[in-house]
Order: sequence, then structure tokens, then C-alpha cells
Amino acid sequence: MVTLEGERRAVTATLEFRFLGAFGIRSTGGWHCGPAPKKGREFLQYLGIHPHRVATRDELAAAFWPALDFEAVAHRIHLAASGARVFLRQLCDGAEALQCVGSGYIWSPEVTVVSDVGRFMEYSRLGTIESLRAAINLYAGDFLAGENADWLQPMRVRIASARASALEAIIEDLVAREQYAAALSFGLDLMEGEPVHENGTRLVMRCFAALGQRTRVLEQYNHLKAYLAEQIGVEPTSETTQLAFKLVGNLVA
Repeated sequence: MVTLEGERRAVTATLEFRFLGAFGIRSTGGWHCGPAPKKGREFLQYLGIHPHRVATRDELAAAFWPALDFEAVAHRIHLAASGARVFLRQLCDGAEALQCVGSGYIWSPEVTVVSDVGRFMEYSRLGTIESLRAAINLYAGDFLAGENADWLQPMRVRIASARASALEAIIEDLVAREQYAAALSFGLDLMEGEPVHENGTRLVMRCFAALGQRTRVLEQYNHLKAYLAEQIGVEPTSETTQLAFKLVGNLVA
């Protein structure tokens, strides 16, 4: 909503970012994929992930052009910011959603920035089974799936770790309530993204055993064993091996 105060236009708007899966941004209309990379796309993504603080020019330079000195990238930062502002004016009825401060850039105080990542991390921090399920329901793919800039890798790892922890807690809750089919569904999702997650493997093995699928127990154990040997050069922990013996006996090689 745009208001007029004399000749000054101020914007009151909510910008919603989608980071889980394919990137998107919207205000009052539909989803947009954002400007082209050289027109401020990464700039918008970076500020959307850090909605409550100044993104300094130094950190923007380190994030986007780490191999160049600051003087070489100052003009590039200005161009990226200009492209982002042009795009945002189209979403905010011509008003300015970004402010340039002495050391960098920040969202205008009239703009509320929300994102699926923000909600995902908040649900994860709450830690209840209900909030963890809500977090998992929000997960539509890797953080900025299909994009491979170096600056996004730490956040991608952080989100993947939070997702794995949420799935593990949900599975343990379902197993404790003997809801093995539902637990197995979550367990297989966990193993797809985290194939070396040993507690996840043990939970899936227990589910298969409870559902009478002893052959699948053995398959799950052998898959973990082969993956660990190939990727890391180690064996499964004794806890995992002992559980496999307990569940399938002498079928374990």
C-alpha cells in the first residue's frame, strides 16, 4: 500500500522470498524469478536472507567477488544494487524498498521481508514435533536449488542439517508410538538426503523389521556399509552392526 505525505512517497509492503527449491519473490502479485544475475539477482537473494541488518559493501564484495580487491568490485556492487532497485520498484508500485547507508545497503523500514527459510529455521528452533513437521512441510528443495555460488554453500549446509535433525526427531517419535509405516516414509526421505546418517539407518532398519521386511533390513545395512567404505573408508559403527545382527541374525555378512 502506498501513502502520500506531502510530496514524499513511502511504501508499506511485504516482500516474500522463496529460497527452498527454485528462487522466487513476490509482493502483492504472483511469483517472479527475480532480475538476471548481472542485474541484481544475487544481491536481492543476499539481502533477503539477511533482512534485519546492513549488508556492507565489504561483505558483498567478499561474497560475490572474493578473488578481486574492493576497488575492482565497487562499481559492480553499485550496478547490482541499481538493478535490484529497478526490479523492486516494479513490485512496490514505484517506491524505494532499499536504502543505501554509509557502509552498505538495508531494507527500508516500511518494508517487511519474510521468507520460507526464515519460517523453516524458526520452526526448527522451536523443536516440538508439531513445529518440526511444519518445517519439513515447508521444505521444497535445497536452498536456492540449481544455483552454485560459493556464498550460499554455508546456508545450504545449515538448512540440510536442520532438516536431517527434524526428520530424525519425527521418525523417533513415530517409532516410539509404533507407527512404523509412517516412520519409514520419513526415514527413507532422510536417507535419500543423508546416506551416511547412521541413526537414520538404524531407525529405517527397525521400521523394516517391524513391518516384517527382513530382507530390506539387510539391504539397508549393506547399502550403508558399501557407501561408507567407498566414500570414507570406514565401517559402520558397532551399534549399527549389532542392531543388524539382532534384527536379521546370521544373514549379515
